[in-house]
Amino acid sequence: MTGKTLARVIIAVLAGVALGGTVVLAIGPRIFVPSLPPLPPPPTITAPRGELPAGIVAFEERVGGSLAGSGFLLELPNGDVVGVTTAHSLGEGHFAPLSFVAAGRGDVVATFRTLYAPLGRPQTDSNLTIDYVLMKPDTPPDPSIILRPDSRGKPQPGERVSLHSGLGDGKGGQRILHGTVERVDATGAWARMDDVFDPGLMSGSPMISQHTGRVVGSVIVMSWVPGTLRIGINPIGEIVRAAQR
Repeated sequence: MTGKTLARVIIAVLAGVALGGTVVLAIGPRIFVPSLPPLPPPPTITAPRGELPAGIVAFEERVGGSLAGSGFLLELPNGDVVGVTTAHSLGEGHFAPLSFVAAGRGDVVATFRTLYAPLGRPQTDSNLTIDYVLMKPDTPPDPSIILRPDSRGKPQPGERVSLHSGLGDGKGGQRILHGTVERVDATGAWARMDDVFDPGLMSGSPMISQHTGRVVGSVIVMSWVPGTLRIGINPIGEIVRAAQR
């Protein structure tokens, strides 16, 4: 490896680390997969314990009948209920009427024609907190499928969380995927998942604390290296703040 090549590799690695990603280097016939740092230890959580949702609380996001992503219903601190999904599922600067549908069942649980707050923007590599869409339901949804935000506004490093997939299990039931929060900062939070799976179209699904049973964020993006899947989320406190602007 020449000096110039080595310099380029070092720059690439530093850029990947700065963006919160994991870099896989391929040099010659051998592939070097950087080892991941150990997960943070379980934190002390002072928030009250709660039960995880028993029923389906994450839904397909359908625009004009086509599957665009996932979403969930959230009760804000002021009592208003909003539909939550991602800006990148709709395209920057665009909003079209959409519906939330129970995957595998076809039941429409909510429809939306009006924004509740100004439209967010698709995430960038350095900021997950801008990627949201908050909508007013056309009619009041069933209270049993509405989630509530975690009072902490975000998860804690080392905390166990559950991703409730809006795509369901393919049989009309729910699909829940578990992980551990790896880091939290001003640009978002990341969870290292227990298993590797295809997260396509799960953007907008809720990430729920296994301690409080409440939403700690909305799924935005993934980062993958062989054998490991990390999910980036927009912390729920940022979503609540966006609703209050």
